[in-house]
Amino acid sequence: MEKKELKESFWNLRNIGLIVIPLMIAISLLFYSTLFYFNTEYYDDFILFSFLIGALPYTTYRYFEFRKIKKYEEIFPDFLADLSSSVDSGMSIPQAVAICSKRDYGILTDEIRKIHRLITWGVPFEEVLRRFAFFVKSPFIEKFVYLIIEANRSGGDIREVLSSASRNSKQLKEIERELKGNIAPYMIIMYMIFGLFLGMTILLYYAFLVPMSTIEGGEIIYGISLEGYRTLFFRLLMLEGFFNGLIMGKITNGKVISGLKHSIAMIVVSYIVFYFLGV
Repeated sequence: MEKKELKESFWNLRNIGLIVIPLMIAISLLFYSTLFYFNTEYYDDFILFSFLIGALPYTTYRYFEFRKIKKYEEIFPDFLADLSSSVDSGMSIPQAVAICSKRDYGILTDEIRKIHRLITWGVPFEEVLRRFAFFVKSPFIEKFVYLIIEANRSGGDIREVLSSASRNSKQLKEIERELKGNIAPYMIIMYMIFGLFLGMTILLYYAFLVPMSTIEGGEIIYGISLEGYRTLFFRLLMLEGFFNGLIMGKITNGKVISGLKHSIAMIVVSYIVFYFLGV
């Protein structure tokens, strides 16, 4: 029997509001700025604002959703441990879920109570677990949910499966916390590298290029003006911040897209510093 999975269409209200509409606005703004402000001092600003309009809504949503999922994952091993303990005492799984639904599991409490309600309404246990995994949207939880489903379907010792799942989930979260602690210094280093690049850019501009522009009559090196170098440095900073953030996302979470929040932070900070100092 094939595993039945719930699937979510891309074309839902959430994705339309967070991805499609912001991208359409960003592309329209970029097209408008290219037509009317190309080769002007405002063109780079339009590019930056287009990027922020297109990326910020989805990035903000994903940031808070990621935090919520991590809270689910932190509490889930405790739920498995209590469920396993109840089953070991001789209860059936529906009875064990009923007991767990009366306990406090923080952010996971409402989801566990939904499981209990669906079971009491006669929804098959396997279908209830699939819905739980679908709505929680955690790959970590999904692995253990389908492990329990397969064990229950094959007629194995569900008590041993629950006990093993509880132990393994706790061990995996401990490993994840240890790994996160080991990765944290690299994140700090990446921010320090970007800060150093930003500082060196400002220093080079004021200590070298500005004095030279007064001596050479506005043209410094290879006939490029001070404004030309300002534009070059600005674009280099935006690119450095963008790709630096994506690399951080790959290092920390294994997903490039998760680094967008770091990219936005670096780009906004450098933009503010760049214009606050009048570069």
